[in-house]
Amino acid sequence: MAKGVKKITLVEDLHKIIKKSSKKPIFLFKHDVTIQESQDAFEEYLQFVEDNEEDILATMVDVREYVEISDEIEEVLEIGHEAPQIMLLMDEEVVWDDDKNNITLGRLIEVVNEYIFI
Repeated sequence: MAKGVKKITLVEDLHKIIKKSSKKPIFLFKHDVTIQESQDAFEEYLQFVEDNEEDILATMVDVREYVEISDEIEEVLEIGHEAPQIMLLMDEEVVWDDDKNNITLGRLIEVVNEYIFI
């Protein structure tokens, strides 16, 4: 796991992270290590995190290993399941999400500029 990305391994940790989004914006990345498209998107995410660790909390869930957490994300945040998928949490809600090939370094920078650095 890359430095700066918190891997969510417990449902309880997911709930704590959602609550934390009231204080600091959080990116939540849903990763499927068996899909090349997800691997590529995760690399883009890691590049983003390297330069933006202080501005946003970066998290990830391995959806194959932690199916129960993936299901909880879908239920609690009321968002359909995709992999790869990324969402921006603020004030305990999803304010933006995207998936598949739309997860790029450039797009993540745009989202941060739009939602956080207003």
